[in-house]
Amino acid sequence: DDCTGLYNARHLYKTLETEVYRSARFGYEFTVLFIDLDHFKQVNDTHGHLIGSKLLAEIGYLIKAQLRLIDYAFRYGGDEFVILLPQTGKDAALVVAKRLRDNLRTSMFCKEEGLNLNVRASIGVATYPHDAKTPHDVIRQADEMMYLVKNTTRDNIGIAQRGVMK
Repeated sequence: DDCTGLYNARHLYKTLETEVYRSARFGYEFTVLFIDLDHFKQVNDTHGHLIGSKLLAEIGYLIKAQLRLIDYAFRYGGDEFVILLPQTGKDAALVVAKRLRDNLRTSMFCKEEGLNLNVRASIGVATYPHDAKTPHDVIRQADEMMYLVKNTTRDNIGIAQRGVMK
């Protein structure tokens, strides 16, 4: 993705297919985090699309900095991101999701532009093969959990088969 420096959505599905194959062959699970920035439209409406793009780039950098070398980060589109955590179960993925949420909460963005933007995110979590059997289904499950958060609490984490974190 030109804006964030992360992989794009096309690359996501190719990578997921590879992970499904590896998971089946070697008997491990992987987890997907689906992230949507809360109230991102307000940033574009208030500060303009140039600042919105700068914010996305800074968030892409923050996401990448939180991950291991074997993890993948993708910009799914707009203000949505997907993280693929190979060889990672749901509980270990929750540690990553919480750390990411907390770092977004405490970081200030677009300082060079004279702003101190604060960001919150709704995050959905789903694990293969426990929550889904296909690449599209694991994304769909994580996306549904993200929307559960977005429609209830925002700034939180939704976990497939567990619901919204308390």
